[in-house]
Amino acid sequence: MYIQHFDDLKFSVQAFPDTHSVEFRVYDHLDKQSDGTYLYGDCVNNSDTMNTAPIYAHGSVKWDGCSNWYFDEQDRVMIHACDKDDLLRLGKILAECYDWTSQLCSHWNSGV
Repeated sequence: MYIQHFDDLKFSVQAFPDTHSVEFRVYDHLDKQSDGTYLYGDCVNNSDTMNTAPIYAHGSVKWDGCSNWYFDEQDRVMIHACDKDDLLRLGKILAECYDWTSQLCSHWNSGV
């Protein structure tokens, strides 16, 4: 498992690579604490560790670039955006996972 924090998007991501795909778990982080740790969750259900935080979205990207995503957040509440940047944030984190796959998947675009 690999972890990457996207501070500019306020998401943290766990990646679980395999030879032909990478599974991802995306976590919304509310804040980065002064000690460098993250506060995850939402306004009601906060967590100071990724292990106990609610998953915002999960999915996978395959060796050929195909991907599938499920937004777990919608099982709890509607996905809310206050402005256009909030909407772009969702697309950007999926694109970051897509790009990260090329580094983690040993058969990336191999034609297998």
